[in-house]
Amino acid sequence: MNHSVLKAWAISALFLGFSIVSSAQSTMSRAKKLNEYVLFTNEAIHGNLIVLRLLEGFNRNINKYVDLPNQQINFYGNKDLPMDVYQDDNDEFYITGPNEWYVKLSAPTNALTKAEQDKLLALAKDMKGITVQINRLRFDIETLIGSLDLQKRENQSLVYDKLEEGVRFYKEFYKHQLALEKEIAILAPKNDYKAYTDTTKMLLTRLDDVYNQAHNILHKLYVKEGEEIPNMVKNHQAAIDKLKSLGTKRGGISKLNNSSRFPVYMANILSKSQDAVKDETAFAQSESVPDEYKMYDKYYYYYNLSTINKFNKAGPGIVFDLNQIRSLISDSLMLKFEIPHYFKVVYPEKLEKTAMLKASDPTITIVPQEVKGRSVVQANRVIKVDSAIVKFQLYDHKIIDKDIVSLSFNGDWIIEKFEISAKPREFTLDLNKNGKNYLLLHADDMGRNPPATIALSYYYSGKKETIILNSDKQRSEMIEILLSPKK
Repeated sequence: MNHSVLKAWAISALFLGFSIVSSAQSTMSRAKKLNEYVLFTNEAIHGNLIVLRLLEGFNRNINKYVDLPNQQINFYGNKDLPMDVYQDDNDEFYITGPNEWYVKLSAPTNALTKAEQDKLLALAKDMKGITVQINRLRFDIETLIGSLDLQKRENQSLVYDKLEEGVRFYKEFYKHQLALEKEIAILAPKNDYKAYTDTTKMLLTRLDDVYNQAHNILHKLYVKEGEEIPNMVKNHQAAIDKLKSLGTKRGGISKLNNSSRFPVYMANILSKSQDAVKDETAFAQSESVPDEYKMYDKYYYYYNLSTINKFNKAGPGIVFDLNQIRSLISDSLMLKFEIPHYFKVVYPEKLEKTAMLKASDPTITIVPQEVKGRSVVQANRVIKVDSAIVKFQLYDHKIIDKDIVSLSFNGDWIIEKFEISAKPREFTLDLNKNGKNYLLLHADDMGRNPPATIALSYYYSGKKETIILNSDKQRSEMIEILLSPKK
């Protein structure tokens, strides 16, 4: 082989090597820039949570002027917080705050084209604007509550209108976050983990699975689609078990091997994920929500309080630790998004158009098989009604033996630990127009003569009907309600 050919090969190899290094650096630079958008979003979610708790407190405060107790659900107010909860120097809240991340986003970059950067920045700018409005809202509502005569109904309405602005702001934030996630998924470096050892590849894949399973369940809670959650919980548990089987294997990644925090991150991910499964199971089995959240609904509690705390950084949940592990493995790996909270205004009964009990789950296609650890037995008859609005009377139809029961309507506990007697307990249901409707009896104490037995009376086609339900310590009885409109 002559000298000129060898020289050509050498030059070619040099350029190839340079091209590979340059490509790797480009991928890393691109991922780093895109990850700034992820971190901006995650820290903004943390700020939104701080204000959310204030808004819930304001909601309770105004409700006490109507007909509900002002139960304290957080122990801080505006005076305890900075003027801007998203500000960068709030060291107790952030390492790098969302405002500081937003400044970084605006810096010139070669990692993205101008068109790509402009599109992402436009979304981030809107999200930043929403956080400004959320932060301002906490002061606006406090001013209204402190300056108005809240004995007057028209002044109460002004406060509720302001609270409803919060509902809109939180929805808008999530809408923009989803659009941002979609754009970043398109622009992100395609990493199929082929460059890593089998152990590292397995670690990343199994961490992804745990994240995805938890994220999917939270999304179902957010959109109020609970029927699939029991099976999804099984998949979540299987993903956790697979991750647990890896132990703390590090797969030859030097930064992992040198990190004393890696076992801590893994332990927290496994622990919080297992706690999340307990909460998800509690939702699937219609466990009761705490008293201070009974005015909301089960979806609000399990999404906004219980399960999300095991996912987001403010918990502390798994996403922060998972992102730390990904950063240790490589700067070219994309970080994971947290999922935002939402806000709901609770109105006292006196301000509601009706005092009817409405299901928090708008459409039920599958009835539960297990509730609070007990099997569910379906009654051999159904309740037929000719109106979506049904008034029931609950009472003990036999000897008064101090049965204590709870009654669930479409998965919501509408009566809890009630001692039934000959005196009827009345309640009115507003049935779902689509899907199934059901009542389920749960025995808390079966009195002197098990099982616990109740009578339910109602009217159908102008005639009074009565059905009997039973429950013991092993089984709860459920009966479906069929809407058969008058012809």
